[in-house]
Amino acid sequence: MSDDVALDVLIEFLNAVEAGVAAAKQRIKQTGPDDALDMNGLFWEQKQGVKGPFEQTSEKANQNSLLWQKLRAKLKMHNGFWQNSGYRLWFDMKNDSVIDRRRV
Repeated sequence: MSDDVALDVLIEFLNAVEAGVAAAKQRIKQTGPDDALDMNGLFWEQKQGVKGPFEQTSEKANQNSLLWQKLRAKLKMHNGFWQNSGYRLWFDMKNDSVIDRRRV
C-alpha cells in the first residue's frame, strides 16, 4: 500500500469517527444525563444497618409517584444496584417496592 493510499484511508476513517462523535453528542443532548432524577424529591427515612446509617424509601411512602416509578425503573435497568449523584442505591432484599441508599 502506498503512502498516498494509506493517508487517504486514514483521513476517511477519521472523518467517519468525527461523524460518529457528532451523532453521539446529539443523542446525549436529546436524552439528557442520568442525573436528571432528583431523588431528593422522594421521602427518605433514616435507618441504621449493620454497615452503618442508610436511607430508605418505598412505593407506599411516595404514593407510587412518577418520580418513584422512574427511580424503580432505572434501578431495574441496572440489575438492582445503581450509583448516582453521590449515592449507591439498591432494592431491599425482601421487597423490590423498597429502595435503600447510602452515600458513597
